[in-house]
Amino acid sequence: MDIWYWLVILVILALIGSVMISRRNLRSRVDPTDITISPELAREVKDLYRDNKKLEAVKALRAATGLGLADAVRIADKLGAAGKPAATKSSTAMATSSAIGPDHQDEIRSLVADGQQIEAIKKVRELTGMGLKDAKDYVDGL
Repeated sequence: MDIWYWLVILVILALIGSVMISRRNLRSRVDPTDITISPELAREVKDLYRDNKKLEAVKALRAATGLGLADAVRIADKLGAAGKPAATKSSTAMATSSAIGPDHQDEIRSLVADGQQIEAIKKVRELTGMGLKDAKDYVDGL
């Protein structure tokens, strides 16, 4: 009985080891630090990312490089962020002042006064295309 006990333990350890090895092989087969991305691919990923087609950008990156999903998403995010101009407070303020006229501003203030802050934020985002945080800051400033 003693030998069967150790044989079962040995088989279990072998199974655990093979599962761990196969899981490690399921991850990216390419080291993301070893790849070089062609300028054409980088431009394609940036364009797709800029057009809000992040999924297509990641798919194109994975198809061209063989990266795993997590690595491809990370690289696509970095390439997409590099292609977008950084928004500044002054550009946000200019967009707000030009998109929200006095009538809309009165409507937003009345929504806030009625306790409908979320609706006011939605209205600001609809009118200006602002992000959630910027729209909330704008409504809070009213």
